[in-house]
Amino acid sequence: MAGRYRALLIGNSTYPADEHNLQTLKGPVKDIAVLNRALVDPQTGLFADVDVTLLPEASSMRALRALGTFFTTADRDDVLLVYFSGHGKLDQIGRLHLCMQDTETTDLLSTAVSSVRINEFADASRARNVVIVLDCCYAGAFRGGDFGDAVAGPGRYVMTSCRGTQLANDATVDNGTSFFTQHLVEGLTSAADQDGDGYVSFSDLYAYVDRCLREDGKQIPQRRVDADGDVRLAKRPPRVATVAGDVPPATEPVAARTIADKVPHGPPAPPLPASPEKPRPAWTRRRVATIGTAAAAVIAGAVTTVLLVQSSGGSGGSATPGSGTYTANAPWRLRIDGTLYGSGCTVTLTNTTSGDTVPLPGSNLYHVAQYQINQTGSFRWRSTDRSCLVTPFAGTGTAALPFTQEQDGDTDAFTAPAAGLNVAVKDALGGSQCDLRLFDAANGQELDIGKWRTGDGPVTLNSQGRAHVYIFDDNCVIQVSAQR
Repeated sequence: MAGRYRALLIGNSTYPADEHNLQTLKGPVKDIAVLNRALVDPQTGLFADVDVTLLPEASSMRALRALGTFFTTADRDDVLLVYFSGHGKLDQIGRLHLCMQDTETTDLLSTAVSSVRINEFADASRARNVVIVLDCCYAGAFRGGDFGDAVAGPGRYVMTSCRGTQLANDATVDNGTSFFTQHLVEGLTSAADQDGDGYVSFSDLYAYVDRCLREDGKQIPQRRVDADGDVRLAKRPPRVATVAGDVPPATEPVAARTIADKVPHGPPAPPLPASPEKPRPAWTRRRVATIGTAAAAVIAGAVTTVLLVQSSGGSGGSATPGSGTYTANAPWRLRIDGTLYGSGCTVTLTNTTSGDTVPLPGSNLYHVAQYQINQTGSFRWRSTDRSCLVTPFAGTGTAALPFTQEQDGDTDAFTAPAAGLNVAVKDALGGSQCDLRLFDAANGQELDIGKWRTGDGPVTLNSQGRAHVYIFDDNCVIQVSAQR
């Protein structure tokens, strides 16, 4: 059987099991969607659509099972690529753990995916060429406190977004990608064929990403290669000039796939010698400046590639498209992400225990919104578009004053100060006013209402002596603090 290029892309943005220590990230789920499109691009990609699996917002057990299936079903001549974007944490002896939905920082060994386990999967695989790319904090500590102890073996290529002692930068906007993944995608699709041989090798790609991040003044990437040569990861088609310039053909959305799917693909390109570095193209800075828009467009084509799982009861569920279920004790929260593909989300939530519809104030959401739910029972939600990601969380969450709320809807709960609250509107996002409502976190009772208009100072809200409260705002960025 001919070898194939196969990829498993794991991205985790939310961490309901340990929200205090693992804050929500903006980039990971978008990172894997954008990278997917780069890998299967009809002009530059070496991966078939069916051979790239996306795993967003997964539990540690689901991620381990996916890794196990991915590595054990590989053939000798396959080229395997594993990519992770999310939080990375070090344990007490310096081992890296990749954080998932159920990760607890006090119990990394049993609730996260350790570098040791990934290394064991790779060692047991028949595939001769394995590429591991990590975009997370402390990524350079992959299997050890020093990158020199990183994963090793014949045909093993490791690229990390930062050193073992560094933090990695998340996306700066909700529909963007991280700095590292921005440059990774650029290198694969348009910028990293250093020796002009028509292919982007691992060495080409690393040299490009390293130069970009150093010029940006961001984290310093790392690499480790244990192989006799190099491995090709993308191709460069011959350029054909037209009167209007070079115009790439449009691409169609790719089909959904599962880990077990296999479709014959052409054999992987043979190893080639490492290439010397060449100057970075002068136009790259412009691409970096516009990557947020480009990323949003790329994500739009990847709507059907995301492999998502149904949520279950417990401390928190997984993000689901279209519809899902959750069993919860009040209070709990529902997070809706409409940023992925730009089609807008309207979600209907039903308490299947009582048969009542639970009102949600947001509709046609093109951004992230969270809503506090003060009902107990079994719930089902349905969205108007399968591109919506909906995630339940147990409890009211915990915020500490002062804090800034960028997402729409309800804040996490926080302890109400005795002196009262000030709410400053930092950005009305194109509007001229913001409605602000204060609620008791224990029972959802409305306590106070305020309205901000352009030119106004902070709005004062009265908690009426309640211990824990939360604020609802309608599509504004707010800063919440105690009155002085």
